[in-house]
Amino acid sequence: MSHPSPLARLLVPHLRPEARGYAALPSLETVLAELLASARAAWPRVRLEDAVFLRHLAERLSSPGPEPERTLRALPAADLFLACACVHGDAAAQAALDAHFLPKVASAVARVHPGADAVSEVCQVLREKLLTSDSGQPPRLAGYLGQGPLAAWLRAAAVRTALNLRRSAQRQARAEEEALAEATLPGGTHPELELLRQRHRADFQAALAEALASLPSRERTVLRLHLVEGLSLERIGTAYRTHKSTVSRWLAHAREEVLAGTRSRLAERLRLSSGELHSFLRDVPAQLDQSLSALLASTGHGEGS
Repeated sequence: MSHPSPLARLLVPHLRPEARGYAALPSLETVLAELLASARAAWPRVRLEDAVFLRHLAERLSSPGPEPERTLRALPAADLFLACACVHGDAAAQAALDAHFLPKVASAVARVHPGADAVSEVCQVLREKLLTSDSGQPPRLAGYLGQGPLAAWLRAAAVRTALNLRRSAQRQARAEEEALAEATLPGGTHPELELLRQRHRADFQAALAEALASLPSRERTVLRLHLVEGLSLERIGTAYRTHKSTVSRWLAHAREEVLAGTRSRLAERLRLSSGELHSFLRDVPAQLDQSLSALLASTGHGEGS
């Protein structure tokens, strides 16, 4: 095509080598105009320049095959248009994605990651990945090539996200169990640290008990169920009608709060240098579950306590 018409001029320079066959299509201008018209009719509130969409389209076209016009007309233009607008930050497009597409993936997610909280978490994580650039990489939605309906592509992406989150929760649970096992091994402390602890054992126990008592009742109860009664994250999640990944986050947050609270209380009580305080608390994270388990078992800390 020696003199491309207006829309073709916006598309042809961005075609990949394997898609160059589209440039010779006599009806290219007409087909592009029809694709644009159908896309804008589907999403009338979305604002996206022709040049932006046609470049987006060109970069995703593969070989035209023996029937380039038929191949081009078969593209899900409205889906590609919406995805392009979402990637470029159009608020109306992102609202349409939220309203028309993301709710439809919930049933697929529920089969992999059951529970209302789990489904909500997966959809939240998926939306963030779809629309947010990460470490210089484009948003995941930019990877939609229009080789099928956007709804089907999103369902597949949601299932992958659900599986990844479940595997992550399982890895975290295993790490917690391994840390607990290591913390119960004898001979894990250094002599100078043990001497320091003996000198201030009562202060440490008091600070730990106060930090534990300051936790919200739910977090104390979840710690007790897991550390004292030995319930798995999955069983606790069932009791709270949430997924075990959520329970894992509750436990991690509770441990962080107890450590921070114990540290701040000891800093107020003891006249130790920062180096001594650091040495004093150096092994506490590894032994925290063991200490909390003993304290919870002896004091009966729990919900409503």
